[in-house]
Amino acid sequence: MELRQYLKVFKKWLWLIALVAVVAGGASYYATSQLPRLYQSTAKVMVGESYQKPNATAGDIATGSILAETYIQLVETTAVLRGVKEQLGLSASVGELRNAVSASAIQRTQFLEVRATDTEPKRAALIANAVAEQLKLLGPASSNETIQKQREFVTEQIQDLEAKIEKSETEIAQLEEALKATTSVREAAEKRADVDRLRGQIATYQQNYTQFINFLAPSSPNTLSILEPAEPPNQPFSPNLPLNVGLAVAIGIILATAVVFLIEYLDDTVKTKDDVMRVLNASTLGEIGLLKNRSDKLIAAIEPRSANAEAYRMLRTNISFSSVDQAIRMILVTSASPSEGKSITAANLAVTMAQAGYRTVVLDCDLRKPTQHKVFGISNDVGLTNALLSHANLTSFMRPTRVENLRVLTTGPLPPNPAELLGSRSMSDLLTMMQNDTDVIVIDSPPVLAVADAAILSRTADGVLLVVDSGKTKRESALRAKEALEKAGARLLGIVLNRLPSGSSYYSYNSKYYSNASDTASARSTAVSSSSS
Repeated sequence: MELRQYLKVFKKWLWLIALVAVVAGGASYYATSQLPRLYQSTAKVMVGESYQKPNATAGDIATGSILAETYIQLVETTAVLRGVKEQLGLSASVGELRNAVSASAIQRTQFLEVRATDTEPKRAALIANAVAEQLKLLGPASSNETIQKQREFVTEQIQDLEAKIEKSETEIAQLEEALKATTSVREAAEKRADVDRLRGQIATYQQNYTQFINFLAPSSPNTLSILEPAEPPNQPFSPNLPLNVGLAVAIGIILATAVVFLIEYLDDTVKTKDDVMRVLNASTLGEIGLLKNRSDKLIAAIEPRSANAEAYRMLRTNISFSSVDQAIRMILVTSASPSEGKSITAANLAVTMAQAGYRTVVLDCDLRKPTQHKVFGISNDVGLTNALLSHANLTSFMRPTRVENLRVLTTGPLPPNPAELLGSRSMSDLLTMMQNDTDVIVIDSPPVLAVADAAILSRTADGVLLVVDSGKTKRESALRAKEALEKAGARLLGIVLNRLPSGSSYYSYNSKYYSNASDTASARSTAVSSSSS
């Protein structure tokens, strides 16, 4: 299938695809709007304190990253969740909390993101912060009371050292000022000795101060600190209405498109002239649209300015072009199966032939289910069978019509042996006599696959038109009908594609071109006046 054919199929079923997309989107909108609004809050936790060390090593960072994965698993443990429940006084069970919290590590960092989901934004933030606090309490730095006491002692010592250093620096400044005003050598030497002693004490104080500071900044990466507490979110994160509706519409379009192409793949009917060429290897001589009013069967006579009337005239022209060297005076119109529009096609083709000035006769040879007398609104008390069985004048059995140059020979009483009657010598003589007084004979025959009548008549006709009902005639049926005609020695002029939908290119073009209402009304009045005359 070519791209053009894909686009044609898509355009044909666009209404269904759009309908499915709208229904899917509407259903998704309704379903999403009924879901509860969920809010998610996130707390950011740091594993280790290597970022505070001036000379952090790659090992510290790697160890912190590995420990972060461990703390992720601790988030959903019963110990942590029970602590959160007791801390916040929640009525939810541990299992419900486990479904509401989660954690993940930021890739290539020592950061953890602790998330909590709840229908209330404030409660979501409280749960996330409580989980972070519980993780911090499970850390070794928080559970070792001895280390905590030592840190408190060291903090006090640091404060004492800071005071001593400040006091010693003040005394040194005073001694240096007094030294400038001293005139005694002995007194000056004593003061210099005091300054050196104080500076030695300051150096000792500073060394102890550095050691205490290093103790307060442990080198172990197994510590937790909350860098960014969770805040109540402003907007819910679920359900995502635009995303859900968009996905539903996209899925609806994809599924509908798949179903459409599956239908087209399984559809084995002949729909377009491309199908005619591909399946039957035959040309399409006419493309006839659907009749809007089934009562107006003679559309070529009633509405000569309509698109369908022009389509029948185009069929007449194509028939004349299909055989330039040999005149086509006897045209057999048939179809593969019943109810494909062959009788209406034969009648309207005969009307256009008569309108072109040809003396035309419509010969109804469907001796099983005749139709032409209904199409033209005439009686069928006498006709073809009477002419075959009697030696009366042939013209006495022909009925005139309201269309100039057009006569109809109906079937007359139906015989018990139609095939033998149509293949008789009398039938051949009758057709010869008709040609002497007629320019064109349009024969309406039974379907090819139903009975052998059409194959019998096709041998005497100058050409055969095979009517195919667009979207109804099976490809296999059309192909079998063509093969049956070829085996009978018929000359297939081409295919008439009947009952094309209004969206087809040819029919749509003609419909726009002949859409003038005043012309149609004028044509109707002309047809009525000519009929009454």
